[in-house]
Amino acid sequence: RMLPRFLTDFTKKRRCMYLDDLKRKESEEQFEGPQEAFLASLAMHFSIRLANQDDLERVEELMIRSNQLNATGYQYNLKELDYFRASDDYLLLMAELSDKFGNYGKIGVALVKKDKSVWTLKLLLISCRVLTRGVGSILLNYILKLARKAGVQFLADFVQTDRNRRMYITYKFSGFEELKTDGNYFLLEHKLSRITPYPSYVTLNFPNL
Repeated sequence: RMLPRFLTDFTKKRRCMYLDDLKRKESEEQFEGPQEAFLASLAMHFSIRLANQDDLERVEELMIRSNQLNATGYQYNLKELDYFRASDDYLLLMAELSDKFGNYGKIGVALVKKDKSVWTLKLLLISCRVLTRGVGSILLNYILKLARKAGVQFLADFVQTDRNRRMYITYKFSGFEELKTDGNYFLLEHKLSRITPYPSYVTLNFPNL
C-alpha cells in the first residue's frame, strides 16, 4: 500500500484525534435514541472552502488513504493539484469537520472541471473516519447547488473499484443517473431539479462562490 510522502498536521495530531474518536464511540454506545438525535447531540460544524496551497499535502494524503470513499480512485500529484487550485477552469474544494469532542480536521476533497456549459465532478472523497456522519452527501449537495446556480449540465466520473461501492450508492441516492458505462467506468448525470436538503443536525459554513 502506498504511503503519503509528507507528515501533515493531521498525521502529527493523529493520536489526539484517535482519543477523541474513542470518546465519540463511547458516547454513541451509551446514547439512547435514534441516530439522527445522536448526530444532533455532537454539535457538528462542517465547513467547505476553496483549497489553498497549504492544503495540497493533505489532499494527497486523503487520496492515498480514503479508498472506500473515493469515487474514482484517482491519485493526482502535487503539481497537478496546484494547477487545479490556481486554474479558473477547475474548482478544488476542501471540507473540514469538528464537533463537541474536538476537530476531525480536513476530511473531504472535491474537484470539479468547469467547462462553459458542462461541469464534471472529477474527484469526490471523504475520510473513512466520518463515514457515519452524513457529511459526504452535504459536500456533494453543495456542489450540485453551485452547478444549478451556474445553469450548467452536471456530470460525475465514477470508477468502480473493489472497495468504493458506497460512493456509487451515495451518487445514486443523491439523484444521479447513468449516462454511459465502459467497463468499470461510469459517467453519471444529475438533472439538478431535485437536490436533497442539508440535514438539520450540522451547522454549516460555506463560501458564496
